[in-house]
Order: sequence, then C-alpha cells, then structure tokens
Amino acid sequence: MRDQKARMRRTVTLVATFAALLSAFRAAALEPTATVIEFYNASLNHYFITAFPEEAAMLDQGIVVPGWIRTGVQWQAWASATDNPSAVPVCRFYGSPIGPNSHFYTADPAECTFVKQDAAWRFEAIAFYIDVAQNGNCGADTTPVYRSFAPGTGLTDMNHRYLVDMTMYEHMAASSILEGVVMCSPLSSAQKAADAVRLLEQATFGPNDDLVAHVLAVGSQAFLDEQFAAPASAYPALPYVPAGQQASFCPTDPDPQCGRDYYSLFLLQNSFFQQALSANDQLRQRVAFALSQILVTSGLDVNLAYGMGGYQQLFRDNAFGNYETILTRVTLSPVMGDYLNMVNNDKPSATVQPNENYARELLQLFSIGVWMLNADGTQMRDASGAPVPSYDQDTIEGFAHVLTGWTYPPLSGALPRTHNPKNYLADMSPVDTNHDKGAKQLLAGTVLPGGQAIQDDLAQAIHNVFMHPNVGPFVGKQLIQKLVTGNPTPQYVARTAAVFNDNGVGVRGDLKAVVRAILTDPEARGAVKLDPAYGKLREPVLFMTGAARALGTQSDGVYFGQQAKGLGQNLFYPPSVFNYYPPTYLLPDTEIVAPEFALANSSTAINRYNFANTLLFGTIAPLPTLPGATGTTPALASLSSIAGDPAALLDKLDAQLLHGTMPASMRGAILTALAAVPATDLLTRAKTAVYLVVTSPQYQVER
Repeated sequence: MRDQKARMRRTVTLVATFAALLSAFRAAALEPTATVIEFYNASLNHYFITAFPEEAAMLDQGIVVPGWIRTGVQWQAWASATDNPSAVPVCRFYGSPIGPNSHFYTADPAECTFVKQDAAWRFEAIAFYIDVAQNGNCGADTTPVYRSFAPGTGLTDMNHRYLVDMTMYEHMAASSILEGVVMCSPLSSAQKAADAVRLLEQATFGPNDDLVAHVLAVGSQAFLDEQFAAPASAYPALPYVPAGQQASFCPTDPDPQCGRDYYSLFLLQNSFFQQALSANDQLRQRVAFALSQILVTSGLDVNLAYGMGGYQQLFRDNAFGNYETILTRVTLSPVMGDYLNMVNNDKPSATVQPNENYARELLQLFSIGVWMLNADGTQMRDASGAPVPSYDQDTIEGFAHVLTGWTYPPLSGALPRTHNPKNYLADMSPVDTNHDKGAKQLLAGTVLPGGQAIQDDLAQAIHNVFMHPNVGPFVGKQLIQKLVTGNPTPQYVARTAAVFNDNGVGVRGDLKAVVRAILTDPEARGAVKLDPAYGKLREPVLFMTGAARALGTQSDGVYFGQQAKGLGQNLFYPPSVFNYYPPTYLLPDTEIVAPEFALANSSTAINRYNFANTLLFGTIAPLPTLPGATGTTPALASLSSIAGDPAALLDKLDAQLLHGTMPASMRGAILTALAAVPATDLLTRAKTAVYLVVTSPQYQVER
C-alpha cells in the first residue's frame, strides 16, 4: 500500500490551467450549502467525514454502524453542482476487499481518475462540491482543507484525516504524514465575520461593530496596513519631579494632587485605558503592551510618572521598528538602568565589581533565554538528553563589564558628573573614564577587544545579543502568546522566527514583518478553533477593555486602573522583572502552556464578576479630584433595542463576543435567565445578557 500511495502522489497534478479558468470566471462568493462532519472510531483509530445528513444521522444513532462519534470538527462545502457551478466534485472512495479499510477523498480530477483505475479502491459517490487551491493557496472566501495520512502498520490501519484547523493538523505530525492543502472550504458570511472578530481580538483591545464591518469591507491585510500606518498615541507629557522628595516638593507645587499625579503612575494608567478604548492605533498599542511585558520595569521601583511615561512611550514609538533598536533603547533608558542597576555601574576596582543584574536579565528575559533553542523554540539537547545552556557565568560577567560607565543624564544647567543625580528625561549618559577598558567575553565565543570607547562596546555587545539564533524563537513565541495563543505549536514559532531572521528582503528583527506574520499565520486565522489546547485566558487588562469596547464604553480610564489591581494585573506595577505571569506557566495537571492562568484564583475570579456587574449595573461617577473626569459609561441602547427578542439579542452577542461558538446549553441557560426579566425592562434584559456572556468561561478564554 505504501507503493500505491507513492504512485498516487507521483500521478497527482494540480491542473493549474483548469484552476485558473475557474478563478477567472468565478461568480461572487456563494453561501455554502453542505456541512462536512467528522467522526472518529476509537476501535479502528480511524477518522471519517460525510456531508450526507442521512449518513451522519445513522452514525449518530450507532445502531447500523456502531462506534462512530462526532469529533466536533466540521467545515463547509456545496451539496450539488447547481449550488455553485464553478465548484469541483470531490470523489469519495472506499478500500475494496483487497485495499485499505478506509475512505479517501480527492478534489483533483487527475487523482480521481487514477484512483478509479486502482483495484484497491472502490468509487462510492461524489461526496460534495468544493473549491480548489491554486499553487497551494486558497482564495479569500475559502479556508484550506489539510490532509494527513496515517500509514499504520498494515492495510487496515491506514487512514486519512481532513482538517481546516491548522493547529490540529500540525499536531497530527506526531502520528501521520502531513500532505498539505488538498481543497478549499467555502466560508459562510457568518464564518468570515467570526474570523474578523478573532483578528480584532488579537490586533486591538477588543472588537466593536464598526471595526468588524470595516475589516469585512477592506480585508485583513488592508486593515493591518492601516494599523501599521497609524501614528502612535502619546502618553501625557508630565513634568520632571525630583526623586524621593514628595514631602518637600509637593507643598510648593500648584497641583493639589501632586503626590498622586507625579509620584505614582495614576495618570499613566488613565491615559493607557482611555487610548485602549478609543484611539486609532490599536495594533501599535497592543504590540507595545506586549513588549512592555517582555522588557519589564515596574512602578514598584520606579514610580515617577514622567519617567515611566517615557519608558512606555519607547515601545509605542518602536513597536513596528527593529528589535535591535528596542534592545538598545531599553538598555540606555534610565528607568531600566535604575530598575536593574545598570545606572552608575562602576568599573572594577579593589573594592568594586560591576553589577550583573541587567547583564543577566538582558540575556535571560529580554533576548535569548537560558537554554539553546531550535528554530521552532524547542530546547536543544545534548547527547545525554540534557538541555544546553545558552550562556555561562563568564558571559554574564563579560556583559556586566561592558555595561559599566553609564549614569543618569545631567539635569538642565548642571555640570556632568561621574554619578549624576536621578533623572529620567533622556537616555543615560556615558562616562568613558568610568568604563572598563579591558577585553570582554560575550556570546558565541566573541571577545570584545580592550581599549574601545564606551559607546562602541555597548553597540557591539547589543549586536552580539541581537544576532544570537535564539532571539527569533524566544521573542517571537512570546509575541504569539501575547497576541494569539498561549500554547503555539513549534511550527507556528518556527514560521514566526524565520520572519524575524529575515523579513523577505534580508532584514533581521523587523517587528512590523513579525507582527504581520503572527496575525496572518494559519494558526491565528480561521472561523473556528477546535484544538483543545488553543487560545488563552484573557489577561485582566484585555478582559476589561474587550468587554468595554464591545459596548462602546466612554471612560476617563480611572475605573479600569482601579479594577486592574484586584484582577491581578496592576498596570505598570508588575511584581517583578518576570512580569505579572511567566510565559512558561502550565495549566495545572496538564502539559498545556497557559501563561495568563497564573493569575487565576478564587479572588481574581470573583473580582472579574464584580467588574462586569459594576460596569453594567452600577454607576461609575467621575472622580471629583480629577480635572476633566467623566467617569465610565457603557452604551447599551443598541442592545436594548433588540432585547425584546431574546434570541436576536443572543445572536448578536454570540457573533460579537464568541465568534458564533456559543454552546446550545449556554444559550438555553441564558434564555431562561432573560425570560425572568420583565419584557417591559429591556435595558435590564440587555445588561443581564451581556453580564452572563462576558463572565462565562467561553468568553474569558479567548479562542
């Protein structure tokens, strides 16, 4: 049978001319008319698909042919040639008495003709009608159908599987041969809308009706182009205040809330949430937020608003730039210098050794990680199976010596000193006389020569880190986790790392190209995600903004800043350099990486309910001591207007918040709850429906 399979592969052609003609004369996208349903038989370890409703019903009954159960996998096609004249028939075969105990499907006319002539297969029927790929690619109104082949140990073990979920397909690599795209499943209007919602969950702080309509009108690529071109939102320009002098400085300052406004990050939190809810540069803000959780500083140590504002702005300004630039800017930031002890790091002497803190975290957390990685992010192993370290203590010491001689920028009008007083208004200043001039051990056996200027040492050391092969998979995987899914497959990581290594025109570290690759990857896109390990818990900030943006909420940001702490993510105050949660956190009792679940406990779970309850049913008044405060107000009129029809209300919330995946049991429970609300109180009905959806596990776990 293996020879037969190889012969089939050699004979198959793509008939490109035929496909091109189909494309040229193809009518406007037609709604699919058939659903292809997958079944699994555990005793046979076989998958089977059918688009015939009567056959699916028979298998569900389990009487005539027992042992088959639905897997939850299904996708769309056309039931007949008249439903879409440009669709092609899919031939369905079953192994003859001398062939495999399995079914085989093909949309390739040449392959169909060949298999009909093979005595090992019996042609059964035209299974359904489908679109075809051109050069391995599916059109805008379709999604790829991937085929895998499990050869087994004999004829009865052989089986094919057909999937539209790339994550599930790639997981089949453990037991099957991945054969690639074999046909293209048409997308319904609802499915296209579902993917637009999912894209906006990944690329913004939450979908709303207007943006969903816009993405559907212009397409995902054009939407991303608009986002890449959008100017960066700015944090407020806050004045310099002397560090540690609140008690003496604030009585002389005209701001009656001086301590709150300048010696805490209150105003920055407000600005963040205001812009997350309403600013146009949504993708830039999302990427900047992700980068700030990789290259971490914290208000627990640096709580001067003007300083942290400048540090966070760094990520917005460079979110679509080059990662080497970000590493350099972060390294020279006095906020980072203060947080991880690089500022005023003296050259060695009889009583002083350079501080290793920033050198260690630059390698461990900001660039390469502690273990050598394969291109797909998996750990390299030595001959004994042990992970291979990516650096050693000598390397840390080498970088610590590179990082000597930098101090705060001098205050305006002050003379430069070896150790300038604390100031976050500009990059750190070099003091060449306080820089170690000796040779220094870096990564990959590189040694910086002695006698170089302080700026040259730093630039060459950052470049040495940036060029390490770990950076692409290490940083790329974390960006995938922050934007798309907590447990990406190695293949997804490898594709992202390849773009980090080369954006297509020879540039390494191009974050614009990396972000585009992450958001357009087949594992990110799709109408529905069925792999059980796919997705992520909405971290508190995204949980709040997602619900608020769906409701068109107007806010001065104060309520969200207050609530974030109780949800476990006090904005700009991560508890350590390891962020609010580690990227390697495993869902308890599983091997599934689920970073945000590290914040999940009974207290934060209850506080999520309380947040939603107050947002929907409470009154969030303006803070009297904040000039221009507006409070927070969701817009519920559009939902109230359809709440007289509970089914229509749930249809809208299902599409807007759950991409059309609301289970029947959940829908039934919510309809029962809505029936208890008087039909005369449509506003309460709308609020109740939203509350029950946004507090549900189906919403809180983004898939």
